[in-house]
Amino acid sequence: MESVLSRLSKIQRAETVTGVPLVSGSFPPGEHDRVWRALRAEHSRTGLWPVLGSTAHGAAECSYAWTSVGPQGAELLALTRRIDPAERMALIVRSVWEDCVKGMEPTDPFYLEFEADFDPVRVAAAVGDLGETPARNSGGTDWVYPPTDVLLVPAAAGHEVLALVPAEIIAIINNWSGGPSHPDLEYMDHILVLQYWERRWGAQLYGRVEGTLELAVERPPSDPLSAAVCAIEQSAYCYDLAQTLGDVRDVASRQAPASRWTFWWD
Repeated sequence: MESVLSRLSKIQRAETVTGVPLVSGSFPPGEHDRVWRALRAEHSRTGLWPVLGSTAHGAAECSYAWTSVGPQGAELLALTRRIDPAERMALIVRSVWEDCVKGMEPTDPFYLEFEADFDPVRVAAAVGDLGETPARNSGGTDWVYPPTDVLLVPAAAGHEVLALVPAEIIAIINNWSGGPSHPDLEYMDHILVLQYWERRWGAQLYGRVEGTLELAVERPPSDPLSAAVCAIEQSAYCYDLAQTLGDVRDVASRQAPASRWTFWWD
């Protein structure tokens, strides 16, 4: 059976520093969603996970630069297997809560405001009926410059790509801070968060375009309470969403129920 890859142009092949074989190809502007979906449909046969916006040469080059930062490849995947993704997600949320209210008394108005933002029931009540929002019906992301390259990585799921090809997919995030429970957002956290969302919401690694991490979501939350839970997780993981979407209620109504999730760190 002919693969979609054979119909792409500018084929590149490369290998990461840990020996992960990579291949990429190019396609005409505007074809990104069609190409990604076709390659994603082939994953069960090829074992290759598609990621929009990257090339094999660029990804391999980044893997060599990453050697001074930390582990990657099979070693990093093995480290993540020792951690429960759900527990890590809960830890991230708890740590952000600690950071938000540190030094405050429970009677402080700001404490009460943060308390409401971290309470799924109250967020859901504020959001109300999700309705049929444009974001929820959206089939793709509106990029100023749509990607014309797709990287294929031998991975069982999208979260593994973040370990096999680090840095090319997500840059090191330095502007996130948490409380005593988890002061810094570690690179491993990205892998674990995506793995958790894969299981819970069917979120899949889609691309890294224009400085954003893009996920395609098969089973996004469809009711206010689930959307609220998801929005609290997303806002804790990437609180720069406040700059692009708004507060946790905006995330619950505009992004959590959508078929595309976008994350960007300033």
